Amino acid sequence: MQEDGAGAEYADGLSSAEPVVAERRGVWTTVVLAGTDGFSAMCVTDNSTPLFSRDMIGSVGTPTDDAAPGPRHLIATSLGAGTMNAGVLSLAAGTAGSQVVEVVYHSRTHGDVAATVSHGHFALWLPGDELKDASSNGVEVAVTYRDGSTGTIRLTL
Repeated sequence: MQEDGAGAEYADGLSSAEPVVAERRGVWTTVVLAGTDGFSAMCVTDNSTPLFSRDMIGSVGTPTDDAAPGPRHLIATSLGAGTMNAGVLSLAAGTAGSQVVEVVYHSRTHGDVAATVSHGHFALWLPGDELKDASSNGVEVAVTYRDGSTGTIRLTL
């Protein structure tokens, strides 16, 4: 268990959280942990720094207005862009309703970017700063539901 560094004050939540997303794309690795009562921790790092260290991009804690998403909804908990040694990275992550099976961001630079959707959570990330203003302006993503129907959801913080 981590005893100092980023997120150290959340040691209890981190010790009981389970990995729901763990994926590497290029030089970037993303891990999302989920615990009870809406607790989550998200970390994105490149090859230059370890996961959940001081120099990573991420978030940890329980949202003050924590509520589970409806079956066909998404709730963003992280949305925007950050910079590390490997460059600028855009990301969106959060909770996904029980009927959501696919989330895709239509990037103007990289084409379709599919999120990992797992255990009621989603995470997507791509090189560049396309989502730098998304935390205030929102961003649309395409969603596919368990029954095969599709829709569009605007992610906001």
